[in-house]
This record gives sequence, structure tokens and C-alpha cells, in this order.
Amino acid sequence: MEREREAALLRNLPKRMDIRVDWAFKHLFSKKKHLIKIIKDLLDMDIEVIEYLPNALDVDSEQDKKSVFDVICKDCQTGEIFVLEMQTTYESDMNDRLYYYAGSLIHNQVHSGDEVYSVNAVLVCCIASYRVPHKQTVPDGKVFFHYKMLEKGTYEVFDGDKLNICFLELERFDNYLDKNTDLKKQWCWIFNNLATFVHRPECLDHSFDEIIDDSVTLKLSNKEKLAYMEARTLSERERRVIREGGYIIGKEDGFAEGMEKGMEKGMERGRQLVVKAMLAKGVPADTIAEALGLPTEDVLKMQ
Repeated sequence: MEREREAALLRNLPKRMDIRVDWAFKHLFSKKKHLIKIIKDLLDMDIEVIEYLPNALDVDSEQDKKSVFDVICKDCQTGEIFVLEMQTTYESDMNDRLYYYAGSLIHNQVHSGDEVYSVNAVLVCCIASYRVPHKQTVPDGKVFFHYKMLEKGTYEVFDGDKLNICFLELERFDNYLDKNTDLKKQWCWIFNNLATFVHRPECLDHSFDEIIDDSVTLKLSNKEKLAYMEARTLSERERRVIREGGYIIGKEDGFAEGMEKGMEKGMERGRQLVVKAMLAKGVPADTIAEALGLPTEDVLKMQ
């Protein structure tokens, strides 16, 4: 039965990976050359040598919530820390989550007994497949948003720009490339079209050629192919359950607790349904955890 399921998955293996799927996102950016490129292109920073950091921070007590990152690294020359998060579905607490990630990384740089506080900059960048809500009108064609601490009247950047939250909003890209398209928008094209394009656009910068080449699924081992297909299936199912089931459950609970809280509960219950269904089919807990961006222990608790 398990072999039949795996064979069915592999029969549907596409030519290239969709790097919006968590497993593919982490696989592609586990290669330093690709991670350095996206940091340079999105943040306009001169970075040459990076070091990967553990994707989960230790907590001081059981009451603290652990920070788990998709991809995290450090500039070996400046000590600046970069976090990349792939987010395919809108969640109402996303901004708070990004603040918590950045705050955790700043907090962990100073330890008990340190006589001097010394903090390196932290930049958390979310690749969002949706339109992030904005309080002000967004200019046409704008896809990248960079937030930092500024003085309200003079717009002076506070102390070396050490807290940064960024969004690359893929849905704001019109999917059209020409010779004047900047690299940020070309990254939008890559995320939106890498798995499905037939002809490479002439205007796509050649610095993306290696990314296209490394996304080819034939280069994966059989184990990696299965991991990708399982993650892709989970990703599609999670989006559907959260979008449909989460709305229904949220609407029902919303009368008693308010629509926003109800929607949050609905999305959480939707995740639980996905996890339980995949566990029942024999999908390993660590595979489910990686695909959904959850700690493995949380998946096991749902079992």
C-alpha cells in the first residue's frame, strides 16, 4: 500500500520544483550561492560569506514559545542575521510572529554576565504569496516593503538600523518582464512561475540560470523526490482546509468569540485535521512538521 502511494506521487512529479512549497524553499536556499543572491537582490546589501544558523532557538522555560525559522544565516563579516520565511497563506498574527522572531534573535545575542550590550542587526524577510494588508495606499508596481525604526519627525534611522521586517509580496507582481524589470520583481517571477514556465523569458537576468537548473526534480534523489511531493500535497491540502474549513469553523465560533478569534481557531483546527489525516496515511511526523513549519513534537502531540 505504501509503495503504491509513493509510486502515485512520483508519477505526478513535475519537471521543476515549486519553491513556494516549504520543502523546496528550504532545499533551494540550503545552497549558499542562492541564499546570498536573494539577500543581495532584495536588501541591496554587499554580502559575500555566510554561516547557517540553527533554525530553532532554545527557550528559557517551558512557558516560552520556541522560534522556528525556515532559513536563517549570519553575515560572517558584519555579524548581521538574516531570516527568510515562506508564507503561502495569510494568517492574522503574521506581523506579530515576525516581530517575535526578530526580538528573539536580538534577545539571544546578549547573555547573563555580559558587561556590555552588543547587538548585531536582524533582518527578517517574509516571501508572501498573498497581498499583505496595508493601512495606506500602495503605489502601483511596488512589490517589496522594508520596515525599520525611524524617528517620527526627522525620519532618522535608530542606532544603525538593527531591527528590520521586510515583505516580498508575490501577488502584487503583474507577471510581466521587460529589460527594465528590477531584480526584486524578477524574484517574484521566479517564485510564481519556476515550476510551470515553458520558455525562459529573454529579459530574465542570467544570474537566475543556476536557480532554474537546481530546481529540476531529476537532480533529486528518490527520497528527496518523495519528500518534495509529500510536502507539495500537504501544502495544497493545508491551503484548502484553512481557506474553506477554517472559514466555516471560524464563522461558527465567531458569533461567541468574535470573528477574528474564530478564524484563528478555525485555521488551527484545519491544521490539526491535515496533520491527523496524513499521520493516518503513514506520512512521517518529521516530514509533516517540515512541510507545515511546525515543531515535530507538536505534530506528535496531535497524534
